[in-house]
Amino acid sequence: MDRFQAARSTTITIQNWAELVRNSADLQSLYTDIPSLTAVTVRSIHLNHFGPCLTLRIDLPKFPQNPPPAWVDAELDQFQCHLEFIAIENLELRGWIPDGRSNLELHMRNHHKIFARIESSGFHLSFVASDSILIGHMSAYKTLPNGSDSGPRQFVRKLDAKMYDAIPPVYEKTFYEHI
Repeated sequence: MDRFQAARSTTITIQNWAELVRNSADLQSLYTDIPSLTAVTVRSIHLNHFGPCLTLRIDLPKFPQNPPPAWVDAELDQFQCHLEFIAIENLELRGWIPDGRSNLELHMRNHHKIFARIESSGFHLSFVASDSILIGHMSAYKTLPNGSDSGPRQFVRKLDAKMYDAIPPVYEKTFYEHI
């Protein structure tokens, strides 16, 4: 049995990923039923050596059941958030498909660790992290015909809404390095 088979035999699949999110109040207020992490669109991956941590900017597969009235009025139809994983180990990244949908699998490991994996044709990301996830920069936008998320958006948190009306460039550290 190789080391990957041994690791798989001691993992438990996480059914409700939101239970691992330390700051889930905003997410829970938007969703009556929080969607699974199947068919998410990975928009960006940010690595930060402080922690070390990895932040995924993803589109969830379902729009919130309880959106703010401004989102309904603006006919927004896509929900995006950042998921920050800390104490990253054993990171593997191969390929990149920016507009493909993938499943984000989370499996509980021993000693308060999770194993995360996203895999699709031409793309693989896996890592081990602390079982404590942060969520941030939650926003909604209208899907563009080309599938891009670069159009105007509305953020959940007031500070994000005051600072941004669209996704900032990747060098904007206050957005990509802080949840």
